[in-house]
Amino acid sequence: MAVSGFQVKVVGVAEGLKYLRGYDKELYNIITKKMRTSATGLASAVGGDFPSKTLTNWKGVPPKKRLKQTRPFPLYDVTAARGGVRPKVGVGRLVNGERNILRIQQMTAGGAVFDSAGSQTTNIFTKNLDIYAPTKGTSRKGVSRSRVMYKAVDKRMDTVDGIVQNAIHLTDRIVQQAINARGR
Repeated sequence: MAVSGFQVKVVGVAEGLKYLRGYDKELYNIITKKMRTSATGLASAVGGDFPSKTLTNWKGVPPKKRLKQTRPFPLYDVTAARGGVRPKVGVGRLVNGERNILRIQQMTAGGAVFDSAGSQTTNIFTKNLDIYAPTKGTSRKGVSRSRVMYKAVDKRMDTVDGIVQNAIHLTDRIVQQAINARGR
């Protein structure tokens, strides 16, 4: 297992889970549910790092009204942004030769805009957000940036490491029990 930035690279677990998902869906669901449950505290802690106030002139549109507009801009609601950080568990698609088994994701539109606005362009809005909550690096096209999530997860890497270690041990134990039960 290797730690890189805020990625923990573990060889073999994603492939094992992918195989298990196709072979024994029930065991796959047990493992992913336990991982999600163990990562909920981490997601809550990361969500707590979202600021209570942002730009004073941020005029967003509530979600129900946004559906009716052609170019809607989301509303930043601190309660929704803090509660919208969720753990996503499972084996997704292959990206650069690797699969993710756990990611922490902002699920609200306003929280996502606050966290990563400016990855495509730099304008007065993103410059003002950067003054309030500086990002890691500068705005460059195609480069993801983060005002809250990256730093919040990075300072809790010991928790991430514990969750991944537990997932490895749980996967090993459950798969071994399933193999032993089928061998009888």
